Amino acid sequence: MATRWCMACHVVEPGQSRATDNAPSFRAIAVRPDTTAASLDRYLSKGHTLMPDFLLSTQERNALVAYILSLR
Repeated sequence: MATRWCMACHVVEPGQSRATDNAPSFRAIAVRPDTTAASLDRYLSKGHTLMPDFLLSTQERNALVAYILSLR
């Protein structure tokens, strides 16, 4: 899922080449001290500034949050 939707902008997998300079890698997001499951879910529940029509289901958000946190 992350590969399909996110890798156009984000580095989603270790070893993936840089996608863009504007979006942090999923690992960089995961290791931020303020990153929690709740904070990621809140962020992913809203449309992204650069992707205003990007909405995920609860199941998709849960899977993405779990994946990002697994990169710690």
